[in-house]
Amino acid sequence: MNQPDRNQDDQEQELHANLRALSALEESFETDSGLNRPISESTGDILGHDYEDTDFAQVLSDREVSGTLVGLLAGNREQVEHALQRLAQGEYGICEECGTQIPQERLHFFPAATRCVACQADHDRLNRRSA
Repeated sequence: MNQPDRNQDDQEQELHANLRALSALEESFETDSGLNRPISESTGDILGHDYEDTDFAQVLSDREVSGTLVGLLAGNREQVEHALQRLAQGEYGICEECGTQIPQERLHFFPAATRCVACQADHDRLNRRSA
């Protein structure tokens, strides 16, 4: 549903811009961090040394952090895709849980929102996601 302050084309353009930016960032971060390569390529000759080597531990730690960040970026990208689906169905701006209008301020701050603040808080509490 259209918001009074913004038309559907503006909302769609903003969501598509967010989707492109998130996808590019996710791909770039995954490539730069080496997550799409075997760990031996990231560690070089470290694997020939003691596995308790601090450099090796740092590589493993960096990979874990990078994997978490890429996962968060993927989740954000999926949320934008979901918001675009709701826009195409004419349901953008309506909370998918309670059916109330999502405040314009929330959509301006977080265009991919598909729930009102109260329902999003309940969803997050019930689906505790660690970051």
